[in-house]
Amino acid sequence: MTLMMTPSETADRIAALLRESARPLLIAHPRPDGDTAGSALALRLALLALGKAPTVACVDPLSSNMTYLPGAGALVVDVAEDIDIDLVAAIDMSDIKRTGGIYRDAWRGKLPLLVIDHHETNDDFGDVNLVRPDAPATAFPIIEVINALGVPLTPEMATCLLAAILTDTRGLRTSGTTPEVLRTVSQLIEAGGHYQEVMEKSLNSVPFEQMKAWGTALERLHLDGELAWTTFPLSEKLAMGIEDHDDLDLGNFVSRVAEAQVIVTFIEMRDGTVKISFRSRPGHNVAPIAHALGGGGHRQAAGCSVSGPLEEAVDRALAMAKETLYGDA
Repeated sequence: MTLMMTPSETADRIAALLRESARPLLIAHPRPDGDTAGSALALRLALLALGKAPTVACVDPLSSNMTYLPGAGALVVDVAEDIDIDLVAAIDMSDIKRTGGIYRDAWRGKLPLLVIDHHETNDDFGDVNLVRPDAPATAFPIIEVINALGVPLTPEMATCLLAAILTDTRGLRTSGTTPEVLRTVSQLIEAGGHYQEVMEKSLNSVPFEQMKAWGTALERLHLDGELAWTTFPLSEKLAMGIEDHDDLDLGNFVSRVAEAQVIVTFIEMRDGTVKISFRSRPGHNVAPIAHALGGGGHRQAAGCSVSGPLEEAVDRALAMAKETLYGDA
């Protein structure tokens, strides 16, 4: 019989494995957002303080609004076949596919696989899984691990963790922004975290080309009752030189439509797939839709990638969104 560990016990177990490791590989998910990047970079800094030699990897580069984060330049997008590692940690992802192919089947059973996450759709794919669906960002279980490691928070770690929390809560505006979250943000600022820099560079600054892309998406915006959606075809991406790893933060941008309770965005990819992002107002859970389509996420923010063509992906996802939206009434 397997005994269930409390989150605190799990954090201690993960910390013990990290202490035993000398060359851990920390994996951030594709199209890295502030939470996966900030959490992975904060843990890297904590491990460096312990004399470890961690590698942080992601199949996609950081967007321009995150390259200022301490240690951002250490992130690699390519992992050599013969990389010398002794442990793998998957940061902010609900299933093994979200490693973007960095994790290799040959490592299973040979290297400990740690999962540190906060998605309610997480399928516990690691050997040790610290999953906090109640947390608004993976930064929170990461903080538990750093505390269990006994590493004092530095201003650099605090800045990375602030980026993780502030981006995943959209500037402390989501329903998961509890008193605990506000206390944690305060503690990170007291530790020297650069709150204003994170707000300005990660939340208040939009690259010119992204702003132009938003204009294109707005031209395709639709509203049907309480359901809003937009599409971004591949032809538009190619014309504007937008890479596949750039999701334009389109889901969060379009989620501001006041009349909509459920919002869906569709971005066509070069390989023929379609990246779908779901957003919702409190009271409507979009995580099961994304999970049913092979993805995952949270009640009010989830996503997936499905096969094209774009029109078929739109019809399929909107039908499910309407069922969820009006079935919740």
